[in-house]
Amino acid sequence: MKSSPIRISHAPQASTVANGIANPNLACLLAIAAIFTLQTPLAQASPPPFEVAVDSQYDWLLLSSNELLKGEIKHLYDDRLEFESDKLDTLIIDWEDIKALKSAGTLSVGLVDLSTLTGQLEIRNQSAWLDGKPFPRSQILTIIPGVQREANYWSAKVSLGANLRSGNTSQVDYSASASIKRRTTESRLNSDYIGKYSKSEGENTVNNHRLAGNFDWFISKRFYLRPVFVEYYRDPFLNIDTKLTLGAGVGYDLIDTTKTEWTIGGGPAYSYTRFVEVGAGEPEDESSAALVLDTRFEHELTDDIDFTARYQMLYGSEASGGYSHHALTGFSIDLTDIFDLDVSLVWDRTNKPKADNDGAIPKSNDYQLIIGFGIDL
Repeated sequence: MKSSPIRISHAPQASTVANGIANPNLACLLAIAAIFTLQTPLAQASPPPFEVAVDSQYDWLLLSSNELLKGEIKHLYDDRLEFESDKLDTLIIDWEDIKALKSAGTLSVGLVDLSTLTGQLEIRNQSAWLDGKPFPRSQILTIIPGVQREANYWSAKVSLGANLRSGNTSQVDYSASASIKRRTTESRLNSDYIGKYSKSEGENTVNNHRLAGNFDWFISKRFYLRPVFVEYYRDPFLNIDTKLTLGAGVGYDLIDTTKTEWTIGGGPAYSYTRFVEVGAGEPEDESSAALVLDTRFEHELTDDIDFTARYQMLYGSEASGGYSHHALTGFSIDLTDIFDLDVSLVWDRTNKPKADNDGAIPKSNDYQLIIGFGIDL
């Protein structure tokens, strides 16, 4: 049998493409060639390989999901990196989710041996380089922007309050509080002051002052030695002219993140108390061994509101007052970048206050509400 000739069902269109060529097979070939010719420029116009220009003025992060971010490294603390993205604002990223990192400027890197190195940091998976010198990424404990100078270790805050009245009643109330901190990867220094003074109709009604400080030396990420802690306290209305406490101990950071800090510490101490007045034949001062326990909690509730709580317990001899404690809770509300509104409630208790020369025994509990305006230094 003879094979049937090739037939094109849309012969008129093929003839048009072939510009009147009578042979239908040739018309089909020319049509295919025309289509290929039209497609060739499209293939040549395909997009170039996807590339990202790395701007050296930004820090760069590559996440484990291969998402790339540019912005500014704020700090690394407790395995969480705070990163201010150029478009996404502030991000908190788990350290394990960062695949690669490249810093634009100098960073201060705290290591697990509690030493600090500075330089431009680059990370690729589990390897790290600081100014080109390699070291294991697992050694990184903290990251802070810039070169660490002595001034960078310090922070301070002062809060003042006043209430003045005149007319039927003449009264003045003053309150003050201050805190100074020095923090490095190796050590921590805290110093706090709180005091209140009131006068009504020319007579002093409140006059108490408390100044405390401690120094901590970290021997691991959370455990620390407290070589010294000291406190001075004065409250004539509690019949205490001077109370000094000096001791040493240990402590542990239960929580230590960018938003929350909670530490507990304590140890044995020596306590000395001098009284304003005493009964006939009684000593004017007392000294004894004591046990001190202290806990401090700080939490950032929002970007503008911070919460603080502190509780300190001292247990000494009955003659020096026995059990006593100082408890404080407070809120600090940001008004501007440096000015705050501070509200604090203080509860001081001495279990066995010393009677004065008339036999009057002061009340065990003393409560204070302190409102002031603070300045961050």
